[in-house]
Amino acid sequence: MNMDMPRLHPDMMARYEIEDHRPARVNAVQFGMSEALLGTVDRLIDDARAGIGIACVEADASGYARRLDAQKGLYTVVIRGYVGEEAVRREQVVQCVLSACGPEGLEALASNPEIALGIVDDAPEARALAARFAELRRDLGLDEIPLLRLGEDMLPDSLAFRSEPDEARRECAEMNYLDDMLHLAEPYARLTIRASDRLRAAFPLDNAEGVRFADEAAFRLAARLRAQVFDAGLFLMAAAGWLNGCDTLSDCMRHERLRRFVGEGFTQEIMPALEDVDRAILERAVIDSFARYENPLNRNRILRAADHLLSRFTQGVFPMMKALEEQNFEPPRRLSFALAATIMLYAGARRQPETGACAVARGKQAETLHDDPEALECFFTLAHDMPPESLAYAALADRELWGADLRQIEGLEARVALDLAAMQRDPGYIPEGTP
Repeated sequence: MNMDMPRLHPDMMARYEIEDHRPARVNAVQFGMSEALLGTVDRLIDDARAGIGIACVEADASGYARRLDAQKGLYTVVIRGYVGEEAVRREQVVQCVLSACGPEGLEALASNPEIALGIVDDAPEARALAARFAELRRDLGLDEIPLLRLGEDMLPDSLAFRSEPDEARRECAEMNYLDDMLHLAEPYARLTIRASDRLRAAFPLDNAEGVRFADEAAFRLAARLRAQVFDAGLFLMAAAGWLNGCDTLSDCMRHERLRRFVGEGFTQEIMPALEDVDRAILERAVIDSFARYENPLNRNRILRAADHLLSRFTQGVFPMMKALEEQNFEPPRRLSFALAATIMLYAGARRQPETGACAVARGKQAETLHDDPEALECFFTLAHDMPPESLAYAALADRELWGADLRQIEGLEARVALDLAAMQRDPGYIPEGTP
């Protein structure tokens, strides 16, 4: 990559014919700088051109605030994929972020009377910063502001990632400028907001593409479809895909046996478990999910796209498994296998001494697992080559890991043990032709 290329900065926008639509002032504060916020939420706010200027407060020690502030809040989201049959690739320079700082800048932001909205990441550190901000506002006699909490008040739905270094070098060479905060995203992007009238007034996005204000029932349905359709599909394929040599989502969809397995999982388990959802809405959610999985231009690493597999299981898959077991008096075959594959994958994870990250190996290839550190710790005492009955018992009985003893699902322990034994004999094992 040509290091003589200019770095993204307001001074070079005119030369690159990037339209300047930056908001005039800071009137919103964002606690946290996760991929979900920068890659989806802020990207859609920027699309809306609604005059919302954001100051980001870093909630961890990532150093992203320093990088972003060096670019005066600007960063690029490369959007690539298919919309219908049309291949799409475009570069969006997000301009709604006007500044970024660490926690040391919190007091100055709290004293700004123009700030009328807060956006809060779902990390505990971000929640703590938001609480401190509210306390500082009260001490200064300023009005409290409405807070939108990720996962509680707003539901972003798009595959969006901070670019890995190799990918960043390729994209920056194509753009012909450097960007230390480059993000990659699919064209599909939705932001569902559970909003009061006051919040709607502070967050004028009613007509923004991809943004939807929802009442309580509509918000719960959107969250359920995300957890029990799209995320459940990722859970079906992620661990099994990695164990079968797949690197990306589209690799999984091109793997004949795995694709058939995932399709059967939807038609015979996931959709029957959601029989109370309007059929047309459910079918559209399934069709959209498969289109996103198959997108060959995203090149999303499967274990990155399906990060936090354990949370996806507890929030979306476990309730369906319980419902199906109660209906059929046995655990659902494909979701049970996906759980066994996840246990096999995580039981092989080990902390990397040089980075502290948790990684799994496949031959000479290693891949980082992104999940809750406490959950990953639970697997460090296990091994993928343990006797399958012992591994199934130890994993399923861990209430700290799942929030419940999964052995309560009648027949699940025996089913998982059998699948673990099959995968120990053949890492590429996928059950076929089961009813």
